[in-house]
Amino acid sequence: MISQKRNLAVSKSIESSEFNHKWSFRLSKTSDKTNAKKSNYLGFFLLYFALSVIRIYLVIYLPVFLLNILNVNRGELAFIQLFVYLVMFSGPILGYLFDRYSKNKRLIIFSSSILFLASFLLSVFGVGNLGVFGLFLAINLLSHEIVKVGVSKMIIDHSSSESVKDGNLAAINISSNVGSFIPSVVFLFTVSDIFNLNQWNGFFFIGFLASLPIILSTVLLRETSNISDRDKSIEKIVKENISSGGNNSLNLILLFLSYLLIWSDKLYQFPFSSWILTRFGEYGFNLYSLFYIIFILLNIGGWIIGQRISSRENNKINHFITESRYEIDNEESIKDKTLFAFKLSNRRKIIAITVGFYVVLTFFMAISDFLFLMIIQGVIQVIAGVMMLNYTSLMMTMSNNGKYKTFTFQCLKIAYAFSCVIFLPLGTYLSAFIQIEVLIITVGFLAILSLIPLMLIKTKTKI
Repeated sequence: MISQKRNLAVSKSIESSEFNHKWSFRLSKTSDKTNAKKSNYLGFFLLYFALSVIRIYLVIYLPVFLLNILNVNRGELAFIQLFVYLVMFSGPILGYLFDRYSKNKRLIIFSSSILFLASFLLSVFGVGNLGVFGLFLAINLLSHEIVKVGVSKMIIDHSSSESVKDGNLAAINISSNVGSFIPSVVFLFTVSDIFNLNQWNGFFFIGFLASLPIILSTVLLRETSNISDRDKSIEKIVKENISSGGNNSLNLILLFLSYLLIWSDKLYQFPFSSWILTRFGEYGFNLYSLFYIIFILLNIGGWIIGQRISSRENNKINHFITESRYEIDNEESIKDKTLFAFKLSNRRKIIAITVGFYVVLTFFMAISDFLFLMIIQGVIQVIAGVMMLNYTSLMMTMSNNGKYKTFTFQCLKIAYAFSCVIFLPLGTYLSAFIQIEVLIITVGFLAILSLIPLMLIKTKTKI
């Protein structure tokens, strides 16, 4: 009896030891994942901070420098832009390469970050020769694309649910907007005379220095894996549904067309800041530069609002599916399929509503005075944050299929490259003899057209 009790005690001791070891291992893994996530967030922050600094320089200040200060030939510049923005079609190729060689993500992102910084500096100081400027701008855009595709690969691979994915997207875009503050603040303190070339050179060089943290970002990036068995089951259902024949191909094409047309604002984007300077004077442009800080905050608010709306809608859908009762054997399969269909439909509905508001505000832009124009721009930033979160999330959901899901996602994202190649050079060229107000109105009608393919997307799945 004593021997049996001792054996029982030893057995319980071993079981207890194994139990503690298992929980200790799980806690260790959880801790590692948490640390990796924190490190990634900091890495993403530094990376998107630098990308945003350069982006604002290229979108807001470089057009004024080229068109108003240097007075370059708009026809020649449009011709250069047509070829420069062709590099943005590299997205699907880069997505395929990241899918195939994902183990080298950090090295590729690090190398591209250095190239990104160097090419920016060489492009802005090589504007005296449009050919040299175009070459280094193309390199800058290509390295920018490589970095973004690499980060997209990490998000797609390690977003275990809709809420996690939306949280990652919102966090990254919020951090990217923080970098957008820098150019406006630097411009305020460095360019007191807008026609002084030396002050512009100093302004561009400070932008280069402010972007140096991008080199540190890749040191902080870590691989994580947090997909549960339940999430894997749902992901399998998603893949079965969105890869079942022609419907998926048609949906991808329709989403591509809608995303292409919603970026038609590129038609007036490049000459827009130059138009502000011409129409409202130097004082108006300086105010616009300061207002851009507010626009950034409002865009951050839009992404936060979009994430909250998405989270609330996803909770409602999950609750509805959970409360539903199916009296057949494959109840879980039907729930997952229905859940997927509801999510697609919900994304489409939110995008359609935001596009409707965006169209109305775009038409008002063409007839506004300066103050009203700034107010409209601010509201558009909020709406754009909600809209882009749902567009990106919808594309990731529909792309999360098969071995080369990053490749599929980049095929959808290439619609943005098409918009740049089509609308940016065309807008630059047309601005020489067509009023910007006409281009803005044209963008409003193109945004209306973006609703047609969006509403034709099929959200029902086979049960």
